Amino acid sequence: MSQTDLIRDIGGHKELFIDEAAIAAMKNVQLTLNTPYQDHEPVFLPEAPWEYRIHPYATVMREGDVFRIWYLAYEWDPPTGMALPVAGTAEDARRFWAHTRGRLCYAESTDGVHWERPNLGLVEYRGSGDNNILGPAVHDRVQQAGWNGGTVFKDPGAAPERRYKLWSQIVVAEEGKSGLTGFCSPDGLRWTACGNNPIPGHCDCLNVVFWDERIEQYVGYSRLWTADSHGDRYREVRRLVSPDFEHWEDLGFVMGADEVDLTLPVKRQRQSRQIMDFHGNCVFKYPGTADAYLALPEVWWHWSTNPFPEAGRDQEKMGGFPDTVDVQLATSRDGIKWQRAGGRNPFLRLGPAGAGDSKMLYAFTQPVQVGDELWIYYGGFRYGISEGVALKRGAYFRARLRLDGFISVDAPYEGGELVTVPLRFRGERLALNADTSAGGAIRVQIEDEDGAPVEGYSMEEADEVNGNSVRHFATWGGRGHVGELAGRVVRLRFQMNGCKLYSLQFVDNS
Repeated sequence: MSQTDLIRDIGGHKELFIDEAAIAAMKNVQLTLNTPYQDHEPVFLPEAPWEYRIHPYATVMREGDVFRIWYLAYEWDPPTGMALPVAGTAEDARRFWAHTRGRLCYAESTDGVHWERPNLGLVEYRGSGDNNILGPAVHDRVQQAGWNGGTVFKDPGAAPERRYKLWSQIVVAEEGKSGLTGFCSPDGLRWTACGNNPIPGHCDCLNVVFWDERIEQYVGYSRLWTADSHGDRYREVRRLVSPDFEHWEDLGFVMGADEVDLTLPVKRQRQSRQIMDFHGNCVFKYPGTADAYLALPEVWWHWSTNPFPEAGRDQEKMGGFPDTVDVQLATSRDGIKWQRAGGRNPFLRLGPAGAGDSKMLYAFTQPVQVGDELWIYYGGFRYGISEGVALKRGAYFRARLRLDGFISVDAPYEGGELVTVPLRFRGERLALNADTSAGGAIRVQIEDEDGAPVEGYSMEEADEVNGNSVRHFATWGGRGHVGELAGRVVRLRFQMNGCKLYSLQFVDNS
């Protein structure tokens, strides 16, 4: 059975054109990656005594009028007389991390740009509870010495005392070991370990977890290490699932470099060397959709051989030119099979030379909707991975994207056409997120499953949609009600010129 024979039941869900899942035919139109606006000015910088470095593993959430951020802060706490190890050698990196403590911290904002660190009184720091530290509470050498790579989500169906959930790597200092641990909280501030911990497998990256109502399971994405025939180790992405947030099944590999990546025509020191891998995953299910999964994987580009130079920040000897990280966009309909969008071009690009995001970018999970925009927060550094870990103090930035605006169906000035697969919907009106600017237009014909126009909804009766709005309503002779077709199998035929179509949704009359 071909895709065009399958009925896509979208109900009242939003349909994003992140791929061709809803498209039966296209003529003179194309799917286009849309990148967000990045102003490269930081909105959050390290400033507290326990924040020598803020790591780009964080979660931003908006609840009511309050923006909340959970972020990872590192304190540089060396023995007396030890200087910051800034040369960038492997030994420097070991020395820095040996005297660094990672903590989960918290801040709030009313505008998403200016942040306040509340004095929570939850963890004592140097004899005082006047800080915004959430954990860990114990810092001696045989207890938990650091948290890493944690992300938070709000679980809508959980009991109140388990409403907020967190995945984090827990580092045990004396043993030098770590494990992925689940936590629960009634308020996002007071955390208690919950689940069958530690969760098996690697976790030294952004550890993403959320409730997936489509399959009625918790779904997580974390680090997977792999090695090639030459002994080089690379980062990939694995997927885990759980029915209860306690017992997890590791389903293994879902995303990594492929032959297209490995055969890029760039000069490298050794032809067998893999020139990129995924430092993190940043997977989320897009709200309001039935099956739109998106990922903003951080791609680490390293074209040469050595992970660190033997001495000094000598770019010629570093672990590998260009030794930088940017962010791509990947899409999926099940969270398992992924395709990378936009010809694998960057979705978040490096900032200009010298900017705080000029060498490394790490997207935070789950964009925040603010009005008709999505705010995508990300962490950035002005130094490459091998340029001295102690130099990378970090900063957080904000990118802004149109609502649903990741990928659009674009029609040229002279026009084009798109036909959907057979659809079944629920709702009273057809809403379109589209930008025609001044001279473009969209008209919609509703057809039966055999392609014949439904009376009253033909192309001749369709009114032109013109302008730039996330909520255009399609009409036919001034009439927009389509409720009598709800539950029937229909197709939509779009005639478009000079416009971008981002999404469609059948909605109620509210």
